[in-house]
Amino acid sequence: MNTYFGLLAEFNGRAEIPLEEVAPRYFGINARTTSMRAGAQALPVPVYRAGDSQKSPWLVSAVDLARYIDEKRAEARKLWEHVNK
Repeated sequence: MNTYFGLLAEFNGRAEIPLEEVAPRYFGINARTTSMRAGAQALPVPVYRAGDSQKSPWLVSAVDLARYIDEKRAEARKLWEHVNK
């Protein structure tokens, strides 16, 4: 299954996912750390606010998150192949 479609299924068909739902699972960081890193654009994927308000939630594109997951998997696969040859 394509990673992007897997993410759509996981997040109920939403192509733009709230960062607070993504960060603990995929980046292993809590809400406070997430907010600070989002403001500094110091996360492994681009994040943005759809609204102009500071209270608007940070969002992550499912496309960007899928690309990040696929890159991490490829890195792990390459390392695994190197170790197991």
